[in-house]
Amino acid sequence: MARLQKSGQTALKAYLLDGNGQIRTAKDGARDLVELISEIKIIESISMPAIFAEVAIFDATDFINTLIGNEYWRLDLEAFGTQITYILQCYEIGSRSKQEKKEAYILRLASPAFITNEITNVFGAYDQQNATFHVKEILEKVTTLGGKSGKTFDGESANKMRFTAPNWRPFDTINFIASKATRSGSKSDMAQGAYVFYENSKGYHFKTLDKLVENAVNQDKPTYVYGQKAVSDDPGRNQYLINRLTFPKSYNSIENLRQGSWSGYVIGLDPSTLGESVLPTKNKKVTAETGYYNIENTFKQFSILEKGGRLPINTKDPVVRGMINNPKRVHYRVLPTHLWDTPSKDGSSAKSRNLNYYLDTASYNFLRKKSLEAIQLQIEVPGNLALTAGEGVKVEIPRMQTKRKKTELDKMYSGTYLIGGVTHTYKVSQLQTTLHLLRDSIKVSPK
Repeated sequence: MARLQKSGQTALKAYLLDGNGQIRTAKDGARDLVELISEIKIIESISMPAIFAEVAIFDATDFINTLIGNEYWRLDLEAFGTQITYILQCYEIGSRSKQEKKEAYILRLASPAFITNEITNVFGAYDQQNATFHVKEILEKVTTLGGKSGKTFDGESANKMRFTAPNWRPFDTINFIASKATRSGSKSDMAQGAYVFYENSKGYHFKTLDKLVENAVNQDKPTYVYGQKAVSDDPGRNQYLINRLTFPKSYNSIENLRQGSWSGYVIGLDPSTLGESVLPTKNKKVTAETGYYNIENTFKQFSILEKGGRLPINTKDPVVRGMINNPKRVHYRVLPTHLWDTPSKDGSSAKSRNLNYYLDTASYNFLRKKSLEAIQLQIEVPGNLALTAGEGVKVEIPRMQTKRKKTELDKMYSGTYLIGGVTHTYKVSQLQTTLHLLRDSIKVSPK
């Protein structure tokens, strides 16, 4: 492909692949199917284990009758100097309509590993190993890692753990591991958890949200500005202008209260004995206490996007403090049995993690994810394939009113963000990228 410089300009080639991964050739020698495609959406997110895509087909050549389902597609895209090849598998043909001799329909595609995940089971006991080691081992069951044609895997070191998988799907097993894993070598007083497993155009990732935040702060990242477009198409300027800006979610105190986004309880239930359960009771037979969590205390343990940043809520306001310190949500967790724990040398305690540790992990995971959703933006920018889920970006949004005839930046919404999700939309040689941005802190105290 030729190197494209005009902002938003995109080159696309689309092929069907045979069972050997080779490009299929039609009887007339045609291979590239780009003329049939009216729109493509490619979606990746830190909350999804695979890349998904929707391909809108406008068919006047009876192409539909050559499809039997589960075809492999190869999509070659280039935008602003970045080239990416996506290999995706069709799992659904939908929204089909016909008028005279023309048909329109949508092909829904996903990473081949997502399809393989549906027909693969994970069963058995997994020995004491780094949680990331388990993830990689399970991921190898559904995809090829390493090599020229294989996907890469970027995993962050975690605590050692053992578990039994009762015939789960691989991705469900990885999600289970993510809910229990804690960060290895964390400097925080409370062990940082909140692992996420996702795929972007660079490969598969198993990392904590704190690690993603740290990378976003330290990496060289593009800066997108909400401003007026240049009269001439100057790619150096227009490429980093925000075309559209929306606020998908703003402050909602009732929702935060009901979801326990600020404070709440975590109750652990031991299925083998009630005496080991962590229950809200004054019964002397139950010695452990209910796990209480609070955003103010836990926020100190987070790695945050703004250095020295604050919570985006006014904790000095007595009304706000009353809501923050009023727990309205209870989370229940099943605790692991400790029949195989190895006692310490003095025989007084077990080497493995105690029961309250699991409750701390559960509350940390919940609060870490909720805090990252405190400030959200959705911006549409000229197509940029270099933007991927899980990386950082800077946003500059000017205030509506000037101060001393100078334009100042909005201190609430300007700053560093984590890219939670990316949607690349292709239409007739043009690419638009939509970013769902997440932020957990602000530079100044909210009023």
